[in-house]
Amino acid sequence: MNRYACLVAEHAKEDDASQISPPHQLVGVVDITVLRDDDVLRHLEGAQEYLYVSGIAVPENYRRQKVATVLLQACEVIAVLWGYQYLVLRAYEDDSGARALYTNAGYRLVSRDPTWVTWIGRKRRILMVKRLR
Repeated sequence: MNRYACLVAEHAKEDDASQISPPHQLVGVVDITVLRDDDVLRHLEGAQEYLYVSGIAVPENYRRQKVATVLLQACEVIAVLWGYQYLVLRAYEDDSGARALYTNAGYRLVSRDPTWVTWIGRKRRILMVKRLR
């Protein structure tokens, strides 16, 4: 059974209308892992496991070109293929760009780290969930 995947987006240049040249440059990456954390599962009706999305990264010169959106859509395809109903991710609470990306992709906020984490020098994170139909 599959438990982990690293999805990679590569740039392809069109030489002409009928042929696309081989990929040349990495333009994005994301990891997905099957997890079963009880603190997360309490937000996921009927689930025993879920796919956790992490490490999404797009080089600065490829941002705002829908690369991250396509990577998130690819995570959904994997979730369906593997038979999972929920995708889960965490983001920093103050990262408005990431939060907008995830909200626009259909993720909803379900919880936040407690305030005290900032007392020990950590940034506060949010937990976001997308349920696939």
